[in-house]
Amino acid sequence: MASGLYYITGEEVHAGDRVQHGDIFATVVYASDGTDEEIAPGYEDNSGSDRGIIICDDDGDVKSIGEPDDRLSFVDRG
Repeated sequence: MASGLYYITGEEVHAGDRVQHGDIFATVVYASDGTDEEIAPGYEDNSGSDRGIIICDDDGDVKSIGEPDDRLSFVDRG
């Protein structure tokens, strides 16, 4: 399923992607364009959230970052 959101480098955002947001490394756990959404297993409670991206950093902290910006870099697709 497509998320309809894109990194600054052009790759489409998907749940499960490894990313860097500023100096934090994290995994995308939710991505939604407002209509379609992708949710990583274990994060289903975010279903129906607003358009944007939710990440979980390597310390387990979950953060909503909204729209992709130049601080969000694609690292790897898992």
